[in-house]
Amino acid sequence: MVDGSALLHAIAGTPALNFVVTLLFHSLFVLLIFFLAEFVMKKLANQHADQYTPMMSHTLWRSAFIVLLALPLLPFLSANLLAVFPTIALVSPIVEVVVLPEPNSQSDQFGFPLMAATIYFSVSVLLMLRLGRSYMRLLQLTTSAQPLHDPAVHRELTRRIQQLHIDKNISLLISSEIDSPISFGMRRGVILLPDNYQQWRESAVTDVLMHELCHLRRNDWLTLMLTHILCALYWANPVVWLAQRSLLDATENRCDQDVVSHGRDQFIYAESLLGVASSCRRCQQHFRSQGLPAQPMFDRKTLKTRLNQVLKETTMKSNQIAQQGKKIVWGSGVFSLFILSVLAFNPILSAQDAQQQVAQPIDKEMLPVTGVTPYYPRKAADESIEGHATAQFTVDEQGRIKSSGVRVAHPKATRP
Repeated sequence: MVDGSALLHAIAGTPALNFVVTLLFHSLFVLLIFFLAEFVMKKLANQHADQYTPMMSHTLWRSAFIVLLALPLLPFLSANLLAVFPTIALVSPIVEVVVLPEPNSQSDQFGFPLMAATIYFSVSVLLMLRLGRSYMRLLQLTTSAQPLHDPAVHRELTRRIQQLHIDKNISLLISSEIDSPISFGMRRGVILLPDNYQQWRESAVTDVLMHELCHLRRNDWLTLMLTHILCALYWANPVVWLAQRSLLDATENRCDQDVVSHGRDQFIYAESLLGVASSCRRCQQHFRSQGLPAQPMFDRKTLKTRLNQVLKETTMKSNQIAQQGKKIVWGSGVFSLFILSVLAFNPILSAQDAQQQVAQPIDKEMLPVTGVTPYYPRKAADESIEGHATAQFTVDEQGRIKSSGVRVAHPKATRP
């Protein structure tokens, strides 16, 4: 069992472990700040009779993951800024750990620093490999899917693409291996529909296409892949998984808002959501077990919340949403830059070995840190014998005294 001092020494003496611990502290700090910001924004919206729109939540959590993406670069950013602006000084960290060396510590004996860093990065690599494997399965699913040959549906798809001003090629496929519509792709977008789509009403098919096209226009699949990568990097921080869930929920709500803002009646759209979700009886249970890197349109856990959000959605025109979106993006960008600047010049955790500190000349008087009461012999006390002696020793750079270097000089005893 590794004690606390050995663990601190391992963090201080191993650069990789120090980097990981600092990164986890930073990520926890960032996500807690964003959760607090979301809570405050919702409270302010309720007090001023304004609605906290899905656009606000979606932009906020997108900014949070962009900040997480920039966290590993903070040490290089701070060093470059200090080189360019030498007058800028780093503020003392909130938590500072300075550890004295322990040459015979248990952590060094059993290779704890190397083992801890290896375990952490091994789990990250395994999660990345699992993501790569699921991506390959998604490509295989696309290859096995069949093109949708329905002229009416393709005409509606072309009309909606022109309405949203999407300039990428969109493929419309059907597959029996999914339970919910999904979309993915960057330059070439793909919309996958379950094979039971023919049971849907015509208006429901239109709403599903519009919903997935909103995903493709905003490149939400790229954001989804980024969150998977960052979750693999910060896997030991449980808050990052909660943040990913919040972002995915906000993404679906944002697409619902976009569909309503482009002319669809909110009650008709809510009926479409409920009807399509009802036709997918398994509704995500089998699809979730596949673990594909694509976000399904329907989820039993969030469907009720989305329906409530759609029904109370304040109808806004697309140009009004665009203007509001610009303000929200600028506000989130400034907020994110502020957090990054705080972390760059106010480190949360600093764990360093005392051996790595640059020795500075000390011009202060030496003060004892430990006092030992000397034992006065009873016989000397009875005979009133007094005496004094001068001890000589050398203190090394680590503050230790070699036992072989202590000697008594000029001993003197006096009798009354």
